[in-house]
Amino acid sequence: MNHGKRLARSYGGAFALAAATALFGPSIVRAQTPPPNNAADDQSPPTRQEFNAVKEELRQTKAELADVKQKSEAAPSSADMDDFDRRLKEIGDAANRALPGRETIVIAGDASVGFSVPRHGHSSFDAGVAPLILYRPVDHLLFEAAADIGVSTDETGSSSTSFDLTIADASYEVCDGLVVGAGLFVVPFGVYHNHFDPPWINKFPDDPLPFADGGIAPGSEVGIFARGAVPVRSMKVTYDVYLTNGPQLITNDPAAAGSLNFDDFTDINNNKAVGGRFGFLPVPNAEMGYSIQYSKPGADPYGDVTALLQAVDLNWRQEVTPLMGVFDIRGEWVWTNIGTATYDPLGTAGFGPVTFGSHRNGGYAQLCYRPTLAGNKVIRNFELVSRFDFQEIPLDVPGGEREQRWIFGVDYWFAPNVVAKVAYELDNKTVGDDQNALLVQLGIGL
Repeated sequence: MNHGKRLARSYGGAFALAAATALFGPSIVRAQTPPPNNAADDQSPPTRQEFNAVKEELRQTKAELADVKQKSEAAPSSADMDDFDRRLKEIGDAANRALPGRETIVIAGDASVGFSVPRHGHSSFDAGVAPLILYRPVDHLLFEAAADIGVSTDETGSSSTSFDLTIADASYEVCDGLVVGAGLFVVPFGVYHNHFDPPWINKFPDDPLPFADGGIAPGSEVGIFARGAVPVRSMKVTYDVYLTNGPQLITNDPAAAGSLNFDDFTDINNNKAVGGRFGFLPVPNAEMGYSIQYSKPGADPYGDVTALLQAVDLNWRQEVTPLMGVFDIRGEWVWTNIGTATYDPLGTAGFGPVTFGSHRNGGYAQLCYRPTLAGNKVIRNFELVSRFDFQEIPLDVPGGEREQRWIFGVDYWFAPNVVAKVAYELDNKTVGDDQNALLVQLGIGL
């Protein structure tokens, strides 16, 4: 700062000298250069009026030079600099909030309306909505909440509206490769629930068997999590790890003993479920992943029963120019191992005592084609879809069943977030009745 003041004073002195020379240079030259001898008698002294005029002009010049010098020496204080930084940050924050997707509160979600015609049953309409609320109170901190709201009628003719809270968590972005959070969240087991089950993303009117109601894959759980991605040259590795209350072992239901209740959000023991998913993207349009979850889901006397869940998934999307369109190939396989236990040991539930362990598995594979390179816009909006899914529960345990389904359909995309679907599903069960059905659905992203 002192060095700057010295420079200002040096420049101020030089400027004053230059200005004085410009204003009074001719007079100074005349005063210092003696006139020729033959012209001495012609010089007359200045009058009092001329002297006063020159004096006033010199005073004004000094005042102007002093003002210029003061301005040149003035420097902003630290308080001025802090105020400038604060105002600049406020302007930047306001500009960021004005960007799309940077609002403090965002309400999104999805909705669907459908119609089903089972081969052995009554046709029925259905409707549902799943609002999603995103709240960002400060940078890097995000709170999200979502719920599934639907209407249904049971076998007695009683109608009701269901409300299921599926997400309620807070997450913090530590850095580009790490996000941590806690609350009720969709566990990263496989990829279907995390990425593909909204009706405007799912290309089919229903869910694959392992991820549907009564399936063998978990949905939402309560706990803590961390996730991120790490670039490896031109490839990418993703990771998700979590610690949750975990599922609950069903012990007294004669139709479901030995299976897991994934909707139990309060832990029944001090053991927690630990799990995660690790993905690998060799190229941007292809990903493969492995998921695992380990827990002890039972209370006394089932505290030593273990549950090991595993899954693998593959996703590949490729535009094939000779075939004028995009192929979407996706598949997942889930297998579980629940430890051996004796259920209904006293026979009070009416189905025991019975001792067994349970190995269950299921999965799906789908192939879809959309003619995105066709010349006609209407044709480009159609998509042909097909899927095979299955689920196997040992026949010698409660609720045992082997089921396989094929579904074929046509989708029409009105917009990237609005799709109409028409499909026919062929069902084959070993124990229960087959449920062939015509399915129609309109999926909307809000």
